Amino acid sequence: MKQIMSFETKLSSAFLNVNKVFPFESVIGKSTFYSVRAVMRELRQFIPVIKGQRLLDIGCGPMNKTGIFHEMGFQCYAADDLSDPWHKTKGNIQKIKDYAKELGMVFHHQSNGDYSIPFEKNSFDVVCSFSVIEHLHESPREMLNAMGVFAKVGGLLVITMPNSVNFRKRLSVLLGRTNYPPVDQVYHSSGTWRGHVREYTLKEVEYICRQSGFEVISTNHVEHLAQTKLKSPMRQIYMAIGFLIPTTRSSLLVICRKPASWTPSRYDQDLFSAFRPKRLI
Repeated sequence: MKQIMSFETKLSSAFLNVNKVFPFESVIGKSTFYSVRAVMRELRQFIPVIKGQRLLDIGCGPMNKTGIFHEMGFQCYAADDLSDPWHKTKGNIQKIKDYAKELGMVFHHQSNGDYSIPFEKNSFDVVCSFSVIEHLHESPREMLNAMGVFAKVGGLLVITMPNSVNFRKRLSVLLGRTNYPPVDQVYHSSGTWRGHVREYTLKEVEYICRQSGFEVISTNHVEHLAQTKLKSPMRQIYMAIGFLIPTTRSSLLVICRKPASWTPSRYDQDLFSAFRPKRLI
């Protein structure tokens, strides 16, 4: 119990420290805390000592989560093109860069369309993709390849994303409503849509990770939204449903390991041509 309390206390302190310097109050909240806590709980099973471990966050956005990992003892590196509409307003890109510098994180600002990363390959203990893959318009193969390129042999890949079949979405469809992004957001957007394109089930995330040559070592359905989005008693009801039926929880967490034999996955025309639609549960 003492060890658990020590971890919770340290995580709470890390969250508060990041809150003090993070430049966007509306972007960091308790849901961020619960999401990072779920990841940290799983990582501690495989990395007992965090201090000094190198972590790369690909598609880091404003680095609200990255900052908490930094405060927990990771040496944090991050990369993103910062091309969402809100990134480009009110000097927000510079605010993000100043925040990263203040905490001591190394950030690479990718240009839109050039997603190369200038960090040392095969050098990171942990490579993360937090809520990125569901935004991709193309196959997740290249994103997963990039994660594998920068992870050291035996290093861990951490992937989180929304659960495409969580309880809220199932209920919406049952009531005749859409489970896709709100139509007004799509209609009033400009240029390439930067929102969710294709969400996944847990089995589907496992599939793309194994197809990419990684060893899947941990899979979880995670609840990090109900605690803050819902009021009592709906919060307790929603979380009870998630406890009884884990597949209805809000998001997914998969951790993989990079084997010594790993090589990047390549597009195979024959495999694509031979493909027959099959749904994964």
